[in-house]
Amino acid sequence: MIGLFVSSLDEYMGELKALLHTQNIAELKKLLHKMKPSVMNLEVKGAGEVLRSVSDSSSWTPATTECVSGLLETLEQIKPMMEKDLEEIAKEVEGT
Repeated sequence: MIGLFVSSLDEYMGELKALLHTQNIAELKKLLHKMKPSVMNLEVKGAGEVLRSVSDSSSWTPATTECVSGLLETLEQIKPMMEKDLEEIAKEVEGT
């Protein structure tokens, strides 16, 4: 699951960046629905708050922009850490 999530991060981040410009709440909800299982299972910091906030919104607001920006920043920060963890796990498996 972690490997699949990490491999999807570039796509998710690209879509979030585009949505910050288009401010399409319907497309944001679709993307977050797609991301939800992974971000909730991996307990990505702040993701639950974004999901709750956006699911209740009927339109894009300044708070939506703030939430999406925060989620994007979090994903950008955790991606290299998760990639490193996956590399270390792969090395351990190879050494076994």
